[in-house]
Amino acid sequence: MKLVFIHDGPLFYDKDGNYYEFAYHELYERYSYMADKITFLIRTKPVEGKTFTLVPPQIEVISVPNFKSPKTILVNKPKAEKIVEKCVRENDVFVLRTQSSIAQLAVKYIRKYNKPYIVESVGCSWDSYWNHGLLGKAVAPYMYYKTRSIIGKAKYVYYVTGKFLQRRYPTKGYTVSCSNVVIDEPADTTLVKRLEKLKGFDPHKKLILGTAAALDTRYKGQEYVIRAIKPLTEMGYDVEYHMAGGYNGTKHDYFLRDLAKELGVTDRVKFVGNLSADKMPEYYDSLDIYVQPSKQEGLPRAVIEAMSRGCPVIGTNIAGIPELISKICLFRKGSDTEVIKAVERVLGTDLEKLAKRNFAKSKEFSREKLIKKREAFYDVFLSEYGK
Repeated sequence: MKLVFIHDGPLFYDKDGNYYEFAYHELYERYSYMADKITFLIRTKPVEGKTFTLVPPQIEVISVPNFKSPKTILVNKPKAEKIVEKCVRENDVFVLRTQSSIAQLAVKYIRKYNKPYIVESVGCSWDSYWNHGLLGKAVAPYMYYKTRSIIGKAKYVYYVTGKFLQRRYPTKGYTVSCSNVVIDEPADTTLVKRLEKLKGFDPHKKLILGTAAALDTRYKGQEYVIRAIKPLTEMGYDVEYHMAGGYNGTKHDYFLRDLAKELGVTDRVKFVGNLSADKMPEYYDSLDIYVQPSKQEGLPRAVIEAMSRGCPVIGTNIAGIPELISKICLFRKGSDTEVIKAVERVLGTDLEKLAKRNFAKSKEFSREKLIKKREAFYDVFLSEYGK
């Protein structure tokens, strides 16, 4: 059986033709349970260096041109249509990850050729587009409707949240609630090290905040943490903010750097770059508090990964984040004042207790538990369509 995973991406490629990713961990292992051949139908971008995670060579990549902007839609949409239709004709089953323009395009041909598919609901289209500038606000109602329509008509839907996406994008099809985040069972020694670190912790001597998220999407909210730095230092905290994520020379990348410069906190803002999967545990271990300041999310991988390192976490009270962290650790999106209040609240709590709570919660996302849950869902799909 030949399976195609469809999403906007992007994947990155180097001059040698190798593909890299930082958001699609373990998909080959996951989908090979259902199929013998795995293809990614996705946007691609060139990259210098090899700082991402290498895509397994067993995965075939079919590149789809970007047709999402007003500048590219007239030229690239017809090209994308041909690529997508050909791919649908030549393959057997499909996994559509929302919210994705390529997936929405593919649905038309999947239904035309009567091909079986699974929809993965990993994020909210309304939140994504509404928090993406004036053009995003203009198209948010349409994209929300399209996503509801696709999910509502799907026979099989994989939700990454426990409640949020199910309420916003309901379906009458067969469903599973199962995070896309799969982590190795966290070792008890990890928690021991975190608790040792907390014993000597003094935020007035050093307080390291950190976020792991794309830098080229403003709705990830890093700007509000940057704006919170100076007030926090004036309150007596020796704070630094570390950001893991690519610097691709985009407008928003420059915005974050320019904002730090404008606010006079450049020396307290560290861009650590794209980190491969094996480097992320070390990154989380270096932080005192992990911050997820997003305006739009599904069930964020980085929050769960940080929790698995026993790291205290604060985050916006949106999407699946309240399903992960304590109420005291939540704050309203789009406000540096809210970030400051959340930092103060967490620093005023029992950090050791919080570290233990996060560490224990992360075990719900251990590989063994989620694989069993996911494969039970796939078994129902395969019982209808075969392998």
